[in-house]
Amino acid sequence: MMGPAEIVASLKELCETRGPRLTTPHIVAWIEDHAGFESNAELIWFAKKMKARQYARMLAYEDADTGLRVKRLWSVRDKEDGRRSYADLLDMPADRRKRLIEQYAKLLEQQRAIRRAMADFFAGQQFFDFYTETEPVESKADLMS
Repeated sequence: MMGPAEIVASLKELCETRGPRLTTPHIVAWIEDHAGFESNAELIWFAKKMKARQYARMLAYEDADTGLRVKRLWSVRDKEDGRRSYADLLDMPADRRKRLIEQYAKLLEQQRAIRRAMADFFAGQQFFDFYTETEPVESKADLMS
């Protein structure tokens, strides 16, 4: 049986054989074929945990000032014992909640811009050529001489 790290490391085999258009069902079937899932009881427990997280993300707060829908429960890790719990957005002081929502709105805009750029890249627009250059970057000293 493979653990999570081995599954992730060996997914390149699936990418090579299946091609560029993988779907979640393809990945699930591949993991099943390679005995990557735990016992049924452990798999059911994991699925329930993921479903609970999904429901927690679905609980939303609608901000009257911005009209934004923001998730209400935020997962936080306890610094002392490392366990995760949910913090409720409505339990925050109003000024701190407002700052968080403003920062969240900025983050959403940045993510949208990145997703659009990446979609353009995968569509063949080639906007990210500067990431794939193989020539070494000249140092400031080289440019000054």
